Amino acid sequence: MEKFYCTCVDTISSIKKEDWNVFFNDCPEGYWFYETLEQSRLAEFSFHYLLAYRQERLTAILPFFTADFYGDTVLEPGMRKLISAVRVVAPRFLIFKTLFCGSPFGEQGLLGIAAGESGRKLLLEAITSELASFARQQGLSLVIFKDFSSSDAQILAPLCSQGFFKTDSFPSAIIDLPYKTFDDYLASLGSGAKKDLRRKLKKARDTGALTTRVVERVDDMIDDIYRLYLNTYNAGTTKFEKLTKDFFLKAAEKAGQGCRYFLYYINGKLAAFNLCFVHGDLLIDKFIGFDYEIARQYSLYFISWCENVQWCLDNGIAHYQVGQTDYEPKTRLGCRLVPLYAYVRHTNTLLNPGLQVLAKFLNI
Repeated sequence: MEKFYCTCVDTISSIKKEDWNVFFNDCPEGYWFYETLEQSRLAEFSFHYLLAYRQERLTAILPFFTADFYGDTVLEPGMRKLISAVRVVAPRFLIFKTLFCGSPFGEQGLLGIAAGESGRKLLLEAITSELASFARQQGLSLVIFKDFSSSDAQILAPLCSQGFFKTDSFPSAIIDLPYKTFDDYLASLGSGAKKDLRRKLKKARDTGALTTRVVERVDDMIDDIYRLYLNTYNAGTTKFEKLTKDFFLKAAEKAGQGCRYFLYYINGKLAAFNLCFVHGDLLIDKFIGFDYEIARQYSLYFISWCENVQWCLDNGIAHYQVGQTDYEPKTRLGCRLVPLYAYVRHTNTLLNPGLQVLAKFLNI
């Protein structure tokens, strides 16, 4: 059997779009999405792509990126305060320079393997060897296959014999919408959630102050969009990325008709938005932003949820994916959680056992 060989490139333009589509045709984040990431000047990330070949035939594509992983971001507030105190004397404590296989914003990890490819165990060994070499050259501490689903378990199982251990990631939250009307959706909820949503909707609409729009571009209001995004980013306790204005502009430009901005105005002032992407019968809610003083008064988190569900029903969208974290309100509003997993290895094998213990307290 011919051996596999791998190489890494640092721009998606080094990959033909038709090759990418062969490997990832059904993935919501397409070629355009990775172009957007590269062109958005995201200072915390460096994007790369591993290409695996057998002879001259491309057999696998693995997008990956490098970034600092702050272990304390997924700890309880009390522990985060303790970690902050430790960093006064040890600034890099629980901060790992990391190679992540996947995307910082993807719905799940991507590993594209040519259809009918045999010798997948050998292929995965070649891939991990190349990643280990890249990590050593860049001085990275961890290699993480990030947010892979149970459907990838068979392909990734050989990682566990290569020094990786498997741990839980934050699950995805998806609401299925086999309903004809919004009232049908409400009827599927528990009595408390149903009553609460009806009350919030009536209160917001009875004032006459609320108006909504759905648009594909926000070039003329990007400063307002970015201000609301930063409000939400700074308020969050679990942070991984900080987007730029360029991202919000280029995502709309690259996605074209697949992009939707849901805009919420109170007395003519933009008070909230959702940036969503349409992929077939799926609506993916990627990023949100709020003017919190107004949003709390008008329950705009729940209003936006209801408006987006209604838009899905009106447009034949069967599934609404609402991202990771903040699961309590999402499950109460009808979401199911889809487990995701990470496969982790420290580049220093002596530290792997300790890292495995630490991973029990972290969602990587």
